[in-house]
Amino acid sequence: MAAGVLALAFSSELAGQAFAGKGDRVVSVQRRFPLLERKVLDLRFADFAQGIWTTDQEACSDLRSIDRSQPGSTVAIFRGLMETPDRICTVYGAEQGALEAQRAAMNCDLVAGGDALGLLTVRRRGSQGLMVQDGERPPEYFRFCRGIVPVTQSVSQ
Repeated sequence: MAAGVLALAFSSELAGQAFAGKGDRVVSVQRRFPLLERKVLDLRFADFAQGIWTTDQEACSDLRSIDRSQPGSTVAIFRGLMETPDRICTVYGAEQGALEAQRAAMNCDLVAGGDALGLLTVRRRGSQGLMVQDGERPPEYFRFCRGIVPVTQSVSQ
């Protein structure tokens, strides 16, 4: 008899799942880290973050290509793009009008293959410094190396 009750309970659970309406099993999850919540979003980085930044100022003079730099040593930010030695990212949402700090949600193509979503926080440190925090990693200090000349300007000169 007990086996019959157990079978009946199990089959009624399966029947309930089979006839459940759309959204019946939706779970409400409290966000721990709201991503850019209640912010006006932009598709580019703030002006203070534009340029090529390095952790080693001496390496700046020899820098010819970002992808040939040591991992974690160089970051290039230009408008809605960010490049490091291991990935190229496009901004799909950034805080607008940030003066000293900005967060940006990004979609990245990894050099090793595949893609990833990321959150980057940049903070101005003086006139020549930038603190860069990639997701949950600790922030790193980068020094300004040089600006990035847009292709349209370099062609017209």
